[in-house]
Amino acid sequence: MTLPEIKPEQAISLENVTYQYPKSTSRLSFPQWQVAQGERLFLYGPSGSGKTTLLNLLAGILTPDTGSVELLGKPFSGLSEGKRDKFRARHIGVVFQQFNLVSHLTVAQNIALAAHFAGGSQPGREQLVALIHALQLPAEVLIKQASQLSVGQQQRVAIARALINQPEILLVDEPTSALDADARDAFMRLLTELCEQHHTTLIFVSHDQSLSQYLDKSVALSAITTAAEASSC
Repeated sequence: MTLPEIKPEQAISLENVTYQYPKSTSRLSFPQWQVAQGERLFLYGPSGSGKTTLLNLLAGILTPDTGSVELLGKPFSGLSEGKRDKFRARHIGVVFQQFNLVSHLTVAQNIALAAHFAGGSQPGREQLVALIHALQLPAEVLIKQASQLSVGQQQRVAIARALINQPEILLVDEPTSALDADARDAFMRLLTELCEQHHTTLIFVSHDQSLSQYLDKSVALSAITTAAEASSC
């Protein structure tokens, strides 16, 4: 007897999602897209193709004009702004291209901010040291201001901040553009190892297709979206 196929639960599901920026003449459309829990996906496309827009929709920074974004089985895009913020803080880690660290705060304070916004308890020193060591940084970096760090160190601190709440979904936007080849490759190996350990769903966005070798699956943005001229009516 043939057993029915058991499909993995979806971490991300988009249905008939459209979005148009104010004053833009084109509208992005995502008819249907799913990402399974624990999948590590490389999403690529040229500059201006809508990669960051998609991440902002997944993070709840933008809300679709039509359609729905479901995350972890929840109707994420239908939540109020405040509830989306709470959901993001607890379940989604985001690493921006510019890292967005608070320059005058220490590394420990930058990481603790993420825990604060999630409404959880503040991380203890042991937890911070363990996370920093996992990212191959010395414990002494915790007392340094973010402005004192190298680009590579800032990148790892941004990852630490994104991972402190053990999010089920991690969204990463072009974080390696300022790194040399050796540092970039080391970072990619480290990032994917951490996601595998914690069964984190990873959406890694870049125009550099050479990075796809580090992830489970590679998807062109053009395969899941269409850009059409917006109606004037």
